[in-house]
Amino acid sequence: MANLEIERKFLLKSLPKIEPKDSIKIEQLYLKKNGIWERLRSWESEKTGKKKWIHTVKTSLGKGVNLEDEYTVTEEEFNLFKKECFNSNLESRMIFKTRHIYNNPNSKLYWEVDEFHNDYKLIVAEIEIPRKDFNIDIPKWISDLILLEVTGLKQFSNRSLSLKIR
Repeated sequence: MANLEIERKFLLKSLPKIEPKDSIKIEQLYLKKNGIWERLRSWESEKTGKKKWIHTVKTSLGKGVNLEDEYTVTEEEFNLFKKECFNSNLESRMIFKTRHIYNNPNSKLYWEVDEFHNDYKLIVAEIEIPRKDFNIDIPKWISDLILLEVTGLKQFSNRSLSLKIR
């Protein structure tokens, strides 16, 4: 099902000092088929142990705005996709990260802070907003850590940050 995703992203100097609502272990795989990047994500909650696997195709519509076609798959489908990433001649990439989820005390929105576990230490916070001109209230525990807004900068997309498999 396709959804409009509007987000703002920020490079942080460290993780927030407050306790997250949950932390999610994520393994993301990317495979380029017929000129289109497909993404499969393995998602596991550290708090509940719940697991899920999600297939996504994103289409950029502009700075910080994407059309996201996303649906749930089985663990078996995820493993077959992973096998294809490693065994086919198609271009493929992978990334490991922990997503820390924080409530935003002044709204119903929440912050997702990704801690990347590839060959570098990088922390990126993002918040999905209802419309492009939405005025976000950045809490002090995030604003004190911001180095740079990276919304729309391709080099900070998850796919760009992922490691090349093939």
